[in-house]
Amino acid sequence: MTIPEPSREERISHSAVTSDHPDHLKKAADAARDGCVKKHVFTPSGRVLFTVVGRSGDELIDPEKPFCSCRHFFFRVLGGRDLTCYHLLAYEMAREAQNFDQVEMHDEEFGVFLRLLASDLIDW
Repeated sequence: MTIPEPSREERISHSAVTSDHPDHLKKAADAARDGCVKKHVFTPSGRVLFTVVGRSGDELIDPEKPFCSCRHFFFRVLGGRDLTCYHLLAYEMAREAQNFDQVEMHDEEFGVFLRLLASDLIDW
């Protein structure tokens, strides 16, 4: 008998409850509620990037991987000590509530936007 793998939502819920950081759930809920989850839509290509505004600036996330550019994700999630970070939790909450702050940008701004996000990583 094969046990089905838990859904992403179940993993995130489990992570929020079992995380070494009990404030994850509150921080994620606050970020989702306060419009800190940004959906950047580039036109005319239709490319979409997501960021979450956090204490240290904008964090690039890819909910499909899942991936986050924050330090917590790099050290604790990739290090195997936590399942997720609060930025990815905030994305899931915003997605369920359809509460994204949508930012329209032109394709010509895509490279500059990525360079700005990358410069935040370099400044760790």
